[in-house]
Amino acid sequence: MNWADNLRPWVPACVAFGAAAFLVATNLAAPADRLAEDALLRLSQRLPASLAQHAPDAAVVALDARSLRARPRWPWPRAHHAELVDALTEAGARAIAFDVDFATARADEDAHFARAIARSGRVALAAFRQTEDVPGVGELEIVNRPAPALRDAAAAVGHVVVHVDPDGGVRGHAVPIALGGEPTPSLARATLAIAKASEVEPDLATAPALRFDYRRATPEIPVLSAVDVLEGTFDRSAVAGRAVFIGATAAEFQDLWPTPVGPARPGVWIQAVAYRTLAAHDEGLPVLVASRAAGLASAAALAAFAMLLSGLSGRIRVAGFAVLAGCAVAGHLGMLVGTGLLISPLPGLVAVALQYAAGLEAVRQRLDRRLAERELSLEALFEVGATASQSADQGLQVGLLLLGEVVVARAVALLRARPDGRLSNTRLDWSSDGVAAGVAPEVAQAILRSQRMRVFSGKLPGGGRGVSAYVPLVAGATPAGVLVVERSDPRPLSDVELRTIATVASQLGLQARNLRLVEDLRATLNASVEAVASAVEARDGYTQMHCRRLAMFSVTMGRRLGLPEDDLEAIRLGALLHDVGKIGIRDDVLLKPGRLSTDERNEMERHTEIGHRIVRPIGGLSPATLGCVRNHHERWDGTGYPDALAGPDIPLGARIVSVVDVWDALSSDRPYKQALPQPVVLELLHKGRGTQFDPELLDLFFRVLDEEGDEMLALVAGSVGDAT
Repeated sequence: MNWADNLRPWVPACVAFGAAAFLVATNLAAPADRLAEDALLRLSQRLPASLAQHAPDAAVVALDARSLRARPRWPWPRAHHAELVDALTEAGARAIAFDVDFATARADEDAHFARAIARSGRVALAAFRQTEDVPGVGELEIVNRPAPALRDAAAAVGHVVVHVDPDGGVRGHAVPIALGGEPTPSLARATLAIAKASEVEPDLATAPALRFDYRRATPEIPVLSAVDVLEGTFDRSAVAGRAVFIGATAAEFQDLWPTPVGPARPGVWIQAVAYRTLAAHDEGLPVLVASRAAGLASAAALAAFAMLLSGLSGRIRVAGFAVLAGCAVAGHLGMLVGTGLLISPLPGLVAVALQYAAGLEAVRQRLDRRLAERELSLEALFEVGATASQSADQGLQVGLLLLGEVVVARAVALLRARPDGRLSNTRLDWSSDGVAAGVAPEVAQAILRSQRMRVFSGKLPGGGRGVSAYVPLVAGATPAGVLVVERSDPRPLSDVELRTIATVASQLGLQARNLRLVEDLRATLNASVEAVASAVEARDGYTQMHCRRLAMFSVTMGRRLGLPEDDLEAIRLGALLHDVGKIGIRDDVLLKPGRLSTDERNEMERHTEIGHRIVRPIGGLSPATLGCVRNHHERWDGTGYPDALAGPDIPLGARIVSVVDVWDALSSDRPYKQALPQPVVLELLHKGRGTQFDPELLDLFFRVLDEEGDEMLALVAGSVGDAT
């Protein structure tokens, strides 16, 4: 054997390692690397991790939705924040950090807050930075530091700027930065220095760029509601001896950031994790460190081991490669748990996969066999695939019919599964004689669990003798349901029929998954609309719950009119979104306490067109919903805006929303007026009959209000004026 023969086995290994190194060097696999690292991090989070031994732990005081409901005026008076400082200091907090913007000076409030900060001597305040692209100037840095009186009283000031990865995730690097030219430590570092009674030096040159060690989110960081602290009903043991971070968690603040360990989390929670990471680092405990060099070394080792397995054959070779890949992932997980070294397993797994692919000798034979099997069921596949242009539900029904005809079945049933793998109560049926297939639920559940097709001969669950085939429906790794094919003929199913059933089942599994995705998307759309409505209501504090009341009352009127459910849902969404355009109206106009000038009124009237432009690109919204957003300020006599529509030309949903909107506005406190008594409200509405409002709809509203008024008024308790 010459030297070339000796080197030949190493060629695939070198090629595989070279490909992995190329992916690392060029960052082509960076998005996949991040996903792989995040998966490892989530696995490691389930294992115990040591926290800092001699530094105080962290807790969070949340400005949550409940706190905002209890103290609805935002921004809060700074006296509320002073109360938080006093209460937390008295409870024994070692340090108090505000992740709140106090840049705007309030001459009548800052002195009181500053005295509370000085009394505590343990308060760190946050500085913020944002950049704006100014025409003719370029990118301009805008720095928000605490107001001078508060800054002078604070023990430290730290920034809350974090590194955001290209995918929008926050993974770390809260290092000191030159904030507006002034060296500034991170808020977490400043808070740790206060807790340890040490000096913090914002050394921009030597500070470590640590990744946030999200493993240290376990044990769970205590979270207290700000309103409980203000009212003195909180657990003091959750604060004593800890560094307490105060910040927004309510969704309307939009301070939510994707993290590697789960859904988006509030910025204040991320600051607490950063604090724990720095505390562990200062104590000499392992924290997360990512290393490209270690990733390449791992890929080289795996390529070499894979080369040794290349001489094996058949299933042993496949099993060997699978074990090697599993050991690689387990080894990387062990390094992460033991030393904090975070190595993406992706380059190594790519090397193993390429090495395996380079040695496949029977690819062509397997492809030939698969083609032959597919050819046997081509007719069924073609016709089932042709149903893809129909709705998912219709496609499933047609698929059952075609399958039943191809294999001469008596009945076919499709049992749908929930995302957790359990069978739901939803099923679709086809039968040649009008009698549904008899299904044994426990057998179907076992088939779905095992993901293996089973065929039973003998007495059928529905009576008589025959054959039943149970086939699990799986789309990728997602359980979609179970297909049951029942045939009265007791003869066994042929190989061709079994392959046909299995192949068609794979197509039906995809369609079943698509149907579930459609249902999930519909639920997501509804949740998104609710979130948008919450954001609009949060911006205009005088109209809290306004959109939800409109939605409920408008649907009640639509139901009285006998509208179908699809139209009712469209009107409900339109009512929730009707004021979304107010997002584009300036605060000095939207929240003005007095009457608006002509220019300001014109500015306010633009909100219907702004809202229409915002929601028009959203897929899934019907024209009726868009009409509610754009035309709810049209008038019956044609003098409304923005399109000056009149009479029946105004969309029905917009006419309904218009009546309820005006009733609710008159019945609620607004910046420019107090709520009116109900008799006055009803008289004003009646004056608009036939000019502002559709007469028939106004009469219907009065009937609904008369018959269900007590319940409606109870829902607006606290905002409605004298209802007597």
